[in-house]
Amino acid sequence: MVLAASGIILQNKKILLLQRSNYTKNYPEFWGCPGGRAEEGETAEQNVIREVKEECNLDFTPTSILKKGIWQDRYYYRFLGNWTGKIKIQELEVLDYNWFSYKEAIKLKLSFDYKEVIELLYKKQFI
Repeated sequence: MVLAASGIILQNKKILLLQRSNYTKNYPEFWGCPGGRAEEGETAEQNVIREVKEECNLDFTPTSILKKGIWQDRYYYRFLGNWTGKIKIQELEVLDYNWFSYKEAIKLKLSFDYKEVIELLYKKQFI
């Protein structure tokens, strides 16, 4: 099984979502949190720190797991955490980014399980 993780980045009751480019077969042009597959030997925490840095240039420190599960051949983790830095997207993998409220985010074409993630965040009053 492959390990994959993503970082949930929140600010002022909004969530940062990235629009996936066409580089991927899975959900091109759909929206989701920064993340991806782990490299060999990486923990889920190391994976999410690296992926957030690569995709949007933020320094991310995971603090808790919002959700975890299995999707196809992957164990996945959705981490809440703290972040610092200035967003600079990785243009190969990311078409666009923005901060979204719950009402805005839920209307987007969301990749993987991010509709459930958005709903969970709303129920917990994070967004």
